[in-house]
Amino acid sequence: MPLKKKYNSSNKLYFILVISIIYGIMAGEGFYGYSNDYYAEYFKSNLVYPSYREKLGSILSTLTLYNIHIGVHLTSFFLALTTGIILKSFFYIKNLQSLLIFVFIFLITLHIHPIIMSTSGAMRQGWTMCFIFLSFAMMFNEKKKISFLFIVISVFLHKSGLVYFLIYIYTFATFLLLDIFKNKKTITILSGLFIFFVCSYGLYIVGFSKIDHRIVASDYRFMWLTLNIFYILFFFINFNLNANFPFKIKFLNFYSYLFCCAAPSFFLMGLNWQYERINMVMGLPMILIVGSFFKRNGSYLYLFAVLTVYLFLTIYQGMYTIGLT
Repeated sequence: MPLKKKYNSSNKLYFILVISIIYGIMAGEGFYGYSNDYYAEYFKSNLVYPSYREKLGSILSTLTLYNIHIGVHLTSFFLALTTGIILKSFFYIKNLQSLLIFVFIFLITLHIHPIIMSTSGAMRQGWTMCFIFLSFAMMFNEKKKISFLFIVISVFLHKSGLVYFLIYIYTFATFLLLDIFKNKKTITILSGLFIFFVCSYGLYIVGFSKIDHRIVASDYRFMWLTLNIFYILFFFINFNLNANFPFKIKFLNFYSYLFCCAAPSFFLMGLNWQYERINMVMGLPMILIVGSFFKRNGSYLYLFAVLTVYLFLTIYQGMYTIGLT
């Protein structure tokens, strides 16, 4: 059995790498089209943002070597690579051995909204998403120090990285409180309320409530709000079951819960497209965390159903006709 697992794992890595290279070339060469963000900004060569928290992200997104613009190629390749890695980690912890289903799920995932949008639009945030995926994947594999390193790196790729990093730290701090106090559900509720109010107050203090409130293309704020609320309810419905899971699942589940408590503060402040973008990064990780509560065979059906619906919504919202033109 261990040899079979190793064999399947090696094959998954091979397919992840090959598919990522092909995906990077196709996206970079405009097979899917380019977003409005690309034509407005990312077509520039070796663009360097002045902010230290976005400098690296802007350099990687617009990287040009010997007059060859490879920013979209590079971004798309790493988006595919890290998506494959987090999916592989999930398949490993659920002992899902089917290589064919893995490749099929991987290909679907590469074409859902958060990934395909970030190939040529929201590219800096796409780089942050890459390292959020890697951080979650390392936590799935119980490599806490590497997980922490990756989420630290995310801070220097896009300003939203700081939000994910602070929630990561707050999750560890809350776990310490849960070890001290017996009434864990009360601590959990209070921690969720606390991060919501602190995040709302913080956004108000720094003046974020005064910046652009526009809607980008279609308005999906209420869909994301519904999903945030759904995840919070899911978390408490499975509160006792969660206690029986290993630390890696409990931590990522708690992280996602705290994120869903904090994210609506952006909605409250009227930060419309920012609210959608910050949820976009966590879409796939939360899908996988929910999937960890299913039994082995049920995980296949769950992933196929949810990701197929997500792909349909991506197409329906016009990502391939409006978002990538």
